[in-house]
Amino acid sequence: MKIKTISILSTLGLGLLSQSLLAGNITAIKVGTLQNQQRLIKIQFDKDPVLPRGFTTENPARIALDFAGTGLTVPQNLLKFNDTILQQIEAGQTSNRTRVMLSLTKAGQYNATVKGNEVWVYVQEPLAAKNKAKSKQPPLVKSTPVLNPPSYPTPNNISAQVINRQPVSSANNTYNATAAVNVDFQKGKNGNGVVSIIGLNGKVEPIIKRNPSSLTLTYKNVPLLTEQQRNLDVTDFSTPVRAIRLHRVGNDTEVNIQMQGSWEFNQIKSGNNLLVEVSRKFELDSEGLKNTNKSFKGKRVSLDFQDIDVRTILQILAKESGMNIVASDSVQGKMTISLKDVPWDQALNLVMESRNLDMRRNGNVINIAPRDELMSRDTNTLEQQKKIDDLGPLLSQTFQLKYRSVEDFKKILKLSEDGKSSDPEHSILSPRGSALLDPATNILIITDINSVIKKFEKLVAQVDVPSQQVLIEARIVETTDSFARELGTKFGYNRHTGRNIIGGHLTENSWSSLGGGTGTAKFDSPNINLGVTNPTSIVSWVHNFASGALFLELSASQSAGKTKIISSPRVLTQDRKEAKIESGYEVPYLEASSSGATSTSFKDAVLGLKVTPQITPDGNIIMTLEVQNDRPIACSNVAADIVRTSDICMQKRTVNTQTMIENGGTLIIGGIYNENNENGIDKVPLLGDIPGIGNLFKHRKNTQQRNEVLVFITPRIVESTNTPLKY
Repeated sequence: MKIKTISILSTLGLGLLSQSLLAGNITAIKVGTLQNQQRLIKIQFDKDPVLPRGFTTENPARIALDFAGTGLTVPQNLLKFNDTILQQIEAGQTSNRTRVMLSLTKAGQYNATVKGNEVWVYVQEPLAAKNKAKSKQPPLVKSTPVLNPPSYPTPNNISAQVINRQPVSSANNTYNATAAVNVDFQKGKNGNGVVSIIGLNGKVEPIIKRNPSSLTLTYKNVPLLTEQQRNLDVTDFSTPVRAIRLHRVGNDTEVNIQMQGSWEFNQIKSGNNLLVEVSRKFELDSEGLKNTNKSFKGKRVSLDFQDIDVRTILQILAKESGMNIVASDSVQGKMTISLKDVPWDQALNLVMESRNLDMRRNGNVINIAPRDELMSRDTNTLEQQKKIDDLGPLLSQTFQLKYRSVEDFKKILKLSEDGKSSDPEHSILSPRGSALLDPATNILIITDINSVIKKFEKLVAQVDVPSQQVLIEARIVETTDSFARELGTKFGYNRHTGRNIIGGHLTENSWSSLGGGTGTAKFDSPNINLGVTNPTSIVSWVHNFASGALFLELSASQSAGKTKIISSPRVLTQDRKEAKIESGYEVPYLEASSSGATSTSFKDAVLGLKVTPQITPDGNIIMTLEVQNDRPIACSNVAADIVRTSDICMQKRTVNTQTMIENGGTLIIGGIYNENNENGIDKVPLLGDIPGIGNLFKHRKNTQQRNEVLVFITPRIVESTNTPLKY
């Protein structure tokens, strides 16, 4: 029995001696999550931390870390995780080393560094070879392959310690253009709009530019892929945000947030994302009444009193909140109250409502009095302010307008000729105020009380802003495909037989006597005249005999043509402003009056475009269009049902429509297709119906003509900061 006791004590002594000879002991293992799909494992030592030697395997995906001369005193040596990269951590100790085995969902890489009494191990997915060359991360620990890694016992109780997620700075400043970049929107509390800018590198500080109706964030040298550009219309959420546009400008990324009404914003950084919270800005006149704040965020208190004086409750709330509460002498009475764990400002509100009290807050001082008393006090203050406005001095201020005309303000203020408002009840000017306009210098001079002058400063800042411009291009494409074929004959017979002369159309005759003298006759056309007007080929045959002649002429014509006409009027105009452009000439024509006299008048034949664009909050364009393309043509070239004369006819092409199209898109707003097929036969009665021979007494004409007109429209929003377009 003594021998066994001595051997056990010796074994324990050697174990303690070997433990004291080790460099240090691993006392805890903690795991955290970083950005860019990284995991951080913190291995805590009680003293003398050492870098591990390790190796990685792909199947199964593992990382083995060996700490030489290190002991293991962790409470649990197996930690399991429900994670997309790290599955579990298993730790075990042999005679002179400790191994930490990391089981991954897929093959990865690691690097380790010493931080105080801890060894930080970064685990991430393997990078491409070119990214490895550019990165400036700590060098990888040399790995030594182990053929038979030891197995360690697994305890029944499993737990894991996870640290807070905090971003860790990296030395790599190169922006990854393929990272997921997006914008998102959600409606926050109190009707606020929250814009989330996702995926842009946190090291790139945006350049923020605020306009009265928009907020622009520009990320310099951060390119954006075409498929990552976004346009969001969030008007239906009823927040100050109307639309969000994520797009690329050169080599930069720009986020443009369109606003409505008065607003203010606050930005919050969250790792690799940026949150922009936009809230409404309520501008109340300093003379007016302020709304009671119904949001309770004060220190929580508990009150349980019966038949206690109201002034005592106010004193208790003043002490708990740290505020200075001043109660009027008319605040009297007692009440019973029992509240548990409620904000002190909510408790104060309940007390005031139960006793018909109200308060006015100025800094950290709260004045409490009966509601009627405060109302009377506010009324007196407003009446005194009104008297000051009626009797106080008038101020004059000059406003140099940059983008709007002073005539626009004349309509807004409804000014009469003497500078006074024609509708004082609905004007921003006071009854004593007036406005002077100088169209030559575009200056607005306001003479009024101080409060009205301040309102004008805000009004001019909101209204006198540059308007967006729209370039509208219309393309009118006309195509014509025509084919014509004609085939005709001329047949003539001329004969002299004594007193008779037979021929065609008689043009000249001369006779010596009516009773039987000699005479002559001339003919200018054959007996049958069915020839082609402008033939391209002719075949003639003439046969002479003693008393006359017989002749035959065959004529034919064939023509084909294709025509394509492209007209492209362009015009640049401001948003909601009508623009018109025309190009053409005037066609003269004779006009007869009732007295029979004639005069020369002119008709316009123009190519014109008249348009009024309207830019929507989501970046689309609504256009009211009138496209006109008139052209004079010979009336002989129109349709077959038109009487053919030598007069000039006016061919009109007109499109009137209203449409909506995206910025830079092309839309077909109209088209006309016309096909004319004509087959005509002119023939001699009876003779033209004879089979075979009847073709000599016919004139055939076959005409085919197809016309098509298409009207295209392309609008483009021209940013004021961009250079003008060149053609």
